[in-house]
Amino acid sequence: MFTKPFKVKSQTQLKGSDRKKLRVELSKMYPSLTAEDVNKLVPSKEDVTLIKMYCHRGESVNVYQVQKDPMFFMIEREKEIYPTVYMLWKYPNLLRTFTTQDPVIDVLLGGADLMLPGIVVKGELGPTAYGKFEKGLPAAVNTLENKAPQAVGITAQSSMDMYMSARRGKGITILQVYRDYLWELGSKSPPPSMGPAFSKPEPLSTERTEGEGEADASDPAKESGTNSPTELADGVEEMKLTDGQSPNSDPGVDMALQQEGEAAQVSGPEAMDKLLLHCFLKAWKTSAKKVEVPILTSNFYRLHMVPACPDGASLDIKKSSYKKLTKFLNEMAKKEFIQVKEFPKGVENITAVNWAHEDLKSFIVDLEETTIKQVTNTGARTFTPPLIEEVYQVSGDTLQFYKANGLSKGDVLITGEVRQVVTNYIKRKGLQKEGDKMVTLDPVLHEAVVNRKEGYKEKLRWDEIFSRMLGKMAPAIRITRPGFNPVIRKGKLEPIEINVAKRSGNKKVTLIYNAYIYGIDEAEFAHQIQVGVAASTSVGPAEHKPQGTTQVLVQGNQVAFVSKLLLETYHIPRKYIRGMELAAKGKKK
Repeated sequence: MFTKPFKVKSQTQLKGSDRKKLRVELSKMYPSLTAEDVNKLVPSKEDVTLIKMYCHRGESVNVYQVQKDPMFFMIEREKEIYPTVYMLWKYPNLLRTFTTQDPVIDVLLGGADLMLPGIVVKGELGPTAYGKFEKGLPAAVNTLENKAPQAVGITAQSSMDMYMSARRGKGITILQVYRDYLWELGSKSPPPSMGPAFSKPEPLSTERTEGEGEADASDPAKESGTNSPTELADGVEEMKLTDGQSPNSDPGVDMALQQEGEAAQVSGPEAMDKLLLHCFLKAWKTSAKKVEVPILTSNFYRLHMVPACPDGASLDIKKSSYKKLTKFLNEMAKKEFIQVKEFPKGVENITAVNWAHEDLKSFIVDLEETTIKQVTNTGARTFTPPLIEEVYQVSGDTLQFYKANGLSKGDVLITGEVRQVVTNYIKRKGLQKEGDKMVTLDPVLHEAVVNRKEGYKEKLRWDEIFSRMLGKMAPAIRITRPGFNPVIRKGKLEPIEINVAKRSGNKKVTLIYNAYIYGIDEAEFAHQIQVGVAASTSVGPAEHKPQGTTQVLVQGNQVAFVSKLLLETYHIPRKYIRGMELAAKGKKK
């Protein structure tokens, strides 16, 4: 997040009242901090500066700087407070900590996330090897040589998912890392020396034993389940070495190169060219075997080539030497696999397939390499939709009533909970006589449900009391996401908004707003659209929208695909999506 320069929007000194609120938020987020710790982090007399900034991907972030050092930051769209490495050096046990090899920190500084093969596990690799936690938990990263945290992030998977993934895939999504631009904003002090990460570090073998994959009793690192640097490097067989690098180079650095993508994801233009050809041939032998031609080239890519991609790999035309789908398909036409024609002007179609081509005839389909229908990437398949509830907030005239029932201002209740609180109060106070359908109002209940203009009312019916109580409370929305504290939004929930706008040259673009409210990673969401429709995408600050709002921009009218992605993959209810009617209508025949 801070591995590239950010843009500072404003800097202000925090007032006394704002400092109190910040202390309360810190105490809620990190209960292990004592009152004394919180007061040290947010002192009353020293300078505490709020720095509002935009990161390079468009995220709006609030950074809290105490004297010279940024101690913690809040991503505005998530309302979660995360510590920086400066804060973790003072409180190293604040977060769950994961350990990696020292060279990996340099790779994280380049903008990569920490992959599971890069996490060093002490002891046997079992269901509890990583601990027990949910996805989205704030976490720290240290090294074998020094247990002082050097990176901060959130868990990309739950502990059980990490164990079940067989050490493949992303482990920690990195937010801040030692020596990034946020660290440079502070005193630029190095990590304190806190000793090795494990109290009894396991000896690490630097040579590969015979019988790869089998534990050797003479290798304590293998017995304990701790990956040696060589094992971590060899875990990525398809990784392409950089110029001048030999297989015997620093194994920690070799392993670290994997952080650029998934464990089995191909990299480099040549590898992507081979993957494109593989998916092209496989598509004609599987899903496109009975397809009717002509077919739009974009539809062939989206509906047939992308699903043909092997598990663990990711098809990205921009990472190939062709850069554009048109060039790739024209190359296939030159090799006489297909015929491509442009009709009407600017719209390319595949008009014929050469089923007698030797390469196509000899291609053998491995059905086991694609076990999952790849409409989206791995992150979307495991996406858990947020729980959205209509709630009522304690406020105004109802405050004294709810205080008498052990609740405070700002607490939220669903309709059933309101009914339960009111019922329990009436029964506890004996406000209803046996056989009487009316409820006698005591002073506290009277203040909560009767308007002053109505004067005094001695009794009301049950249903009137409930409806009046709900009417006096402030309506709100509670959004609960796994691994995050519930977010309360006052008033109506803003839907995911899809718009189509025109740019220079009468070109259309699709704009998506408010996806982050529903727990959708906008960068990942944009990538799924890019792969699905073979169109360029970007994420950045939204124009003509409130500050802090981000947008996903897609070239062309892609409303139909975006709507389908939100409904079927992310399982967002239809009532929370606006603009689906803007989808391009098919031409009449």
